[in-house]
Amino acid sequence: MNKIIVTILITVSALFGSATIFSGTSQSIAINSEPEGANVYIDGQLRGKTPLSFNMKKSLSSHDIRVQKDGYNDVNRMLEKSYDPVAILNIIWDISTTDMLTGAAFEYAPNNYMFQLEKKK
Repeated sequence: MNKIIVTILITVSALFGSATIFSGTSQSIAINSEPEGANVYIDGQLRGKTPLSFNMKKSLSSHDIRVQKDGYNDVNRMLEKSYDPVAILNIIWDISTTDMLTGAAFEYAPNNYMFQLEKKK
């Protein structure tokens, strides 16, 4: 019985990767601003108004956040990423690169952003 479970775990890990299984390939991101009601753009595309929460697909590429509100200066930041420690299991377990290829080896950290908007002068 234990051999069957181990075989299933190895097969699933080889096909999908540890971080892909345990952490997933997308993550929830929350963006707030003071004042609220600012437009939020991710990579130039409007995603909604603050306060905003949405799922973002994990990827190897960088992403830019721009928060904009009439009468206030725009604020730009990069969506920060860090290495997801769960992905280490994939390397140790089966020497697979699945998590790196899917982007699941990384996580957005922080996943909550607060933008303080300053009035235009």
